[in-house]
Amino acid sequence: MTSCVAVLLAILTSACWSPPRLLVSTGSADAGVLIDGLSSCRPEDKNIVQLDPTRPLILLVHGCNFSAGGFRTLARVFEAHGQQTLCFNYDDRARLETSSSALVKALEALETRLPGGEVTVIGHSQGGLVARHALVRDRKRPLRVNDQLRIKLVTVSSPFAGIRSSRNCGRTWLHLVTIGITVAICQGITGSKWHDIYPGSDFMDDPGTLSSAVTSHVKIVTDERGACQSVASDGTCKRGDFVFGLDEQYTRAVDQDRRVTNVELKAGHVEIVGERGNPPTKLIGILQAQQIMVQTPPERRVEIASLLKQIY
Repeated sequence: MTSCVAVLLAILTSACWSPPRLLVSTGSADAGVLIDGLSSCRPEDKNIVQLDPTRPLILLVHGCNFSAGGFRTLARVFEAHGQQTLCFNYDDRARLETSSSALVKALEALETRLPGGEVTVIGHSQGGLVARHALVRDRKRPLRVNDQLRIKLVTVSSPFAGIRSSRNCGRTWLHLVTIGITVAICQGITGSKWHDIYPGSDFMDDPGTLSSAVTSHVKIVTDERGACQSVASDGTCKRGDFVFGLDEQYTRAVDQDRRVTNVELKAGHVEIVGERGNPPTKLIGILQAQQIMVQTPPERRVEIASLLKQIY
C-alpha cells in the first residue's frame, strides 16, 4: 500500500509542474517577449532579463533531480568571465520529446532577440539528452531559425546509449508477465520518460542528426568508476558519485557525427558540475580549452579563484 501511495504522489507531483516564464528584452526600447521554460540564472533578476544581442549567450539545461538552481552557480562563473547566461527549466519526469519541444520553442523565441547571434546550449546528464534532441533536424517539429544563428552544443555525462538500470522498462514480455506492474513501477520511479531512457528505446536507437545550425558538439564523458561524493570519518566512501558507465555515454549513433568532439576524463557525476566545497575546476578547464568559456586573464586568476571558493 505504501509503495502505491508513493507512486501516486510521484505522478501527481509531475502533473502539477508548471514551467517558469521569463520576459526577455534587449533594452528600454524593446517591450520584450515572454518565453516559457526560461529563467534568469540570477535570482535577483526575478522574471525579467535584458540581453545584449551583440554578445553570445550561454543556455544551461539542468539534469534529472538537479534543479536549475544548481546550475546558477556555474552561470556565475560564466558571468564573471563576461558571458551572459540563461537557464532552461523542464519537468524531469516528462517524455524527453515533450521537454525538448519546449526547448525548441524557447530557442526560436530567443532568436528574435539574438538576430545573427550565437547560443551555446550546455546540458548535464538528462539535460544533455533534452538539449541534443531539441537540435536534431529529423524530429517531429524541428527547430526553425534563420541561417545566421549559430548554435554550439555541450553535453556533460549524458547517457546517449540508454540508462542500464532502466533496462527492465523496455522488456515488453516482463510487463505482460507482471500484468502491468512493472509499467507502474517504471512510471512511479521515473515518470513518463521511462519510454525513452532504457537501452534499445526508439529515442536511444534513433537519436537523429543534428541540425545544420549546430556548428559543434563538445561531448564531455565522465569516467565515474570509484568516484565518491562524500567520505566518512574513517576514510571510507559514504556516498558514491557513480551514475553512468562509459558504455552508457558512448554510442556510434551520436558519436559518428563529424561535429562531435569526445572529451573523456575521470570525474564523478556530481563532481563534474560542482557542489558545495568542490568547485568544477575540471569542467571549467575543458570549457576553456574548447573555447566555450572565455579564458581567465592572468591578472584575474586570483580574483576568479577567490570567487570559486566563495560560491562553492
